[in-house]
Amino acid sequence: MGSAEDVTGSETTRPLPSAPDLPPVPTVAAEPDDYDAEHGAANHRSRHQQPGDNNPAEYVELAPARGTAGLANDVNSDDVAAQHGRGPRVNTGSQERDTLQQLLDDVGAQGSYPPATATEPVERTAPGDTHGQATALSPSSGKAETSGLAVRQSFGTNNGVAIGMQFQNIINGMRTVDLRDDWVDQQLAVYVPPKNEKDAADKLREDHVVVLLGENGSGREPTGLDLLRRLNKGLTLKRFHREPGDPFSLTDLTGQENVGWILDLRAEGDTVAGGLGYSLQDTTMLKTATSYLVVLASPQVWATISEGSDEVYVPLQAPEAPDVLRAHLRAAGCKRPERWIADSRIDQAITGKLPGEVKRWADAITAEEKWPVAALAATATTDGKPIDEFNQRVERVIEAMADWRNQLRTWHIGHPDSDHRNFLLAAAAMDGTPVDLIYRASESLAVTLGETPEPRPGQQGPGIIELTFMIGAELSADGLVTLPSAGYAEAVVEYFLMDRAHLVDSFTEWTAKQAASLDGDRGTQLADRVAVWVIRHTQKSRSVDVLKSVAKEWSASKLLREHARDLLSIAAVDSKIGRLVREQSLIWARNDKEPDSLRAALAGVCQQVSQVYPKEALLRLGELAASGNPAVTAAVGEAINAMWEHPDQRQRARKVLRKWAKSSRESLRRSSSHAFLYLASRVEENGTPSLLVAGGDYENDLPWIIQSWRTALEYDAAPESAIDAFKVWMEALATVPDQHDTVFGILAHAVHDAPEDNSAVRFLSLNRLASHWEPSEPRKPLTERARFRDSLIDWVRAADPTTNPGTGSSVSQP
Repeated sequence: MGSAEDVTGSETTRPLPSAPDLPPVPTVAAEPDDYDAEHGAANHRSRHQQPGDNNPAEYVELAPARGTAGLANDVNSDDVAAQHGRGPRVNTGSQERDTLQQLLDDVGAQGSYPPATATEPVERTAPGDTHGQATALSPSSGKAETSGLAVRQSFGTNNGVAIGMQFQNIINGMRTVDLRDDWVDQQLAVYVPPKNEKDAADKLREDHVVVLLGENGSGREPTGLDLLRRLNKGLTLKRFHREPGDPFSLTDLTGQENVGWILDLRAEGDTVAGGLGYSLQDTTMLKTATSYLVVLASPQVWATISEGSDEVYVPLQAPEAPDVLRAHLRAAGCKRPERWIADSRIDQAITGKLPGEVKRWADAITAEEKWPVAALAATATTDGKPIDEFNQRVERVIEAMADWRNQLRTWHIGHPDSDHRNFLLAAAAMDGTPVDLIYRASESLAVTLGETPEPRPGQQGPGIIELTFMIGAELSADGLVTLPSAGYAEAVVEYFLMDRAHLVDSFTEWTAKQAASLDGDRGTQLADRVAVWVIRHTQKSRSVDVLKSVAKEWSASKLLREHARDLLSIAAVDSKIGRLVREQSLIWARNDKEPDSLRAALAGVCQQVSQVYPKEALLRLGELAASGNPAVTAAVGEAINAMWEHPDQRQRARKVLRKWAKSSRESLRRSSSHAFLYLASRVEENGTPSLLVAGGDYENDLPWIIQSWRTALEYDAAPESAIDAFKVWMEALATVPDQHDTVFGILAHAVHDAPEDNSAVRFLSLNRLASHWEPSEPRKPLTERARFRDSLIDWVRAADPTTNPGTGSSVSQP
């Protein structure tokens, strides 16, 4: 049943002549818009946001097999990956998939639950399918991996579905779900407690609630997990999901006992409507249920929502950086951890750093140790003496942590020619691809970038061997190029994106063409690699320009269309850039000048993201529904119907759409109406429109249904979705006659019962919709369908209070 906010107003309407004498329908009154409605607005910015909140340098997560600075993200690598060690991988030719896996682990590690046994499935196989399940398969054995705490999905020949599958893991990690013991074990495998962990433990034990404060990478989530687990082994650990800006109260946790709750407020821009402090004053409910609550937040967010609370917060004091580095290096199997820790250059670099940043150094060190000795150059010191191997490795780690920026700058200054620069960029973008393909691709890259090199000397310029040498790489016997470091390829592309902003669109066009033209898995591997880099670049630059450029190119390609959707979906739920991307996506959805292929991809993004952000997804789908492009509207219809298929999403969508139908903002009313029109086309097995079924909450939906038809009838030209929905309802009346009074009454209300005097416009629109269903043919005898059409028009005309004073309309109950 709906709440008081769903149906407002007390005015009654007058019964229509010949209609049954049934209870009148409440008038749909406008109400003030709340944060739910405003949250998706593109111009929204938190007035409490601090300048340092979005600093991408505060915590950067590194892929274990790469030497570069990695993600500046945490959905929630912030704290999970900050203190959880993973062993690095050796470059095997599928490095881009390993890196993609690490990116996705970093973005949503807590959702990627490893199977507890070989027969227990992990969460869903494909985006948008909330019922499907799949195990994490090893490409070599085809069996579910169960190798202890380090179980992770392997990426072999995957045909490009890796991004989509792992996006679903991210979504699963954001829901209100039980946290499995094996997943918790994995997060705590390498855990170094903060210095004041005892203070937090005492507060949680006494008050049953504690707020852990810290910046990205401070270790809030593993600390919270460890506190709950050591407090009571019998607790069921759960994460409570809510949309950013939603209210929260301890009453939301009622009905369950012996639960250790995690409330995660770490995502950028997250807050709690109405604050959180007052709701944490009385924890009797938690104590009675023998339950506990750990809140994860930044000091900036807590300052805006803490009013009314007792001192339930504990600012975490980071453990000593060498202890964190030692734990991660030992867990990764580092050969000489103490030597690395004792090196003055490393010690200076990590001093005062948070655990997440220290872990980046551990990953870079581990990756460097696995890099072949032969790849080390015979570098000389200033006094002419060669540097020993270990010192070379230290210098390379330091350079890698700076994204090889100094080395690349020096190289570019010394190599201004097109051949060298484009071969380096092509080799980086197509890392792991045979060198002959890279060579040809570098030539096409020069053309794409608009370069016209001068005539080349001898045999048409430098060849493969010379070019490989000039970029500082090695050429293997099997024709593969090995760049100087595991993270060097990404550093090269990042350097280009930062240094050549005016050529980004051309470069992304080139990558899309290469991905589409490469045979077998090479194309999707290239797309996977680019996806990783684009996300990281967006995090560092705080700009969506490159993200949008790639998404536009990919969405226009049949091969890469789903990659575009999944790339945008991952970006939209990223804790560092998710809010930025969702705001921009609303602008793109409203801009009819954007390519239809991109807007169709956005509809698919909304379908996926609706699992955790239903209100924001619905708002964008409502805007996209105004498109006249069949591909876009089809994607919108698919997304809205997919949401309606799942009871939990259906109820949330109902509440949002009802509220928007009553909004004083025309854009929200139209979004609600567009969504309604797709849902109105859904029918039961007997042909009855699903929204009119008694068991489907029809009584509380009725004001929304009427208002949505009213809004639809005010369009200058009826959208196809309105025409289709009207046809469905009229066909239903032809097959299910007992719905006659219900449908006629709804349409009469929609035309006449509104405070603004647009009834003539709405009545004309209704005539047009009726003619779409059954066109008028004056010279032919009236058919039964034509008579039925005319009876509807007569019914609605008779309900017009301006021509028939004292009349009104009522709507039958099914």
